[in-house]
Amino acid sequence: MDDFRARDCEVLAVSVDSQFSHFAWKQTALDKGGIGNVQFPMVSDLNKSISRDYGVLLEDGIALRGLFIVDRDGIIRHELVNDLPIGRNIDEILRTIDAIQFHQEQGDVCPANWAKGKEAMKPTAEGVAEYISRNYGGDN
Repeated sequence: MDDFRARDCEVLAVSVDSQFSHFAWKQTALDKGGIGNVQFPMVSDLNKSISRDYGVLLEDGIALRGLFIVDRDGIIRHELVNDLPIGRNIDEILRTIDAIQFHQEQGDVCPANWAKGKEAMKPTAEGVAEYISRNYGGDN
């Protein structure tokens, strides 16, 4: 949570389970299958409208694991929907937030495998060509 707070981000969990299930998960220790005392709000989506609106609800009423990064203007800047057995990667989420914030501040775009502190490129054909030339030898 400190990493998200340092980026001025809020974290919110939504599930199709009840508030009572959420409370039970929070009261259950990690080593007993619970989630412990998480420090972010958990929203119960019992009527499944949020899951449906975000496109993660399967026909049988089960919700896939979705992650949505929403900017201050309410625009979804990144979405990731995983099949049920696949977890998410917090480091990749933080890297994506860094890239979004970098672009908002600098206007440059972040190439594949970009990480905070690395070079980005101008969002033009010339900017891309210059970036590739500097980083990949140009003729490769």
